[in-house]
Amino acid sequence: MEFSSDLDSFKSRLDGSLSKRAQELGYLTSLLRSELPPESDGHYHVANIHDRTVVIMTDSPVWTTRLRQLGPSILTILQNSGKQHLLHIRVFSRPTQSAPARPPQKNRTEPRQISRQSSQLISQTAAFIEDDGLREALLKLAKHSAEER
Repeated sequence: MEFSSDLDSFKSRLDGSLSKRAQELGYLTSLLRSELPPESDGHYHVANIHDRTVVIMTDSPVWTTRLRQLGPSILTILQNSGKQHLLHIRVFSRPTQSAPARPPQKNRTEPRQISRQSSQLISQTAAFIEDDGLREALLKLAKHSAEER
């Protein structure tokens, strides 16, 4: 299988220390998952250890706050596993999916309709509007009455 051979080639070129580091961070993530509340599973991972600080990434600000609250417990768990040099915890949020800028437009199969009473009120309002463009737009909107079709 060609994909498998490409993956093996990649692994063989991967620096050993980088691979070891990734395994260590994965192990620490698994350790925390076994000790922290089960509802938090899958919402975070240990991203780095730098100097005396463990860095944890979460998938939302909610879990960032929750893990910050659990910070002392997290440090104790890690220190008891042989990471006595860790004294600080930093928790960041990095959402896994970006929210769309605008909700998707729905394809309308039926024209929009408003009630007859709304149509009458919009027409009455338009009669008092001096701006030609706005008045025309309101009159066009008033034509969308369900009873007048």
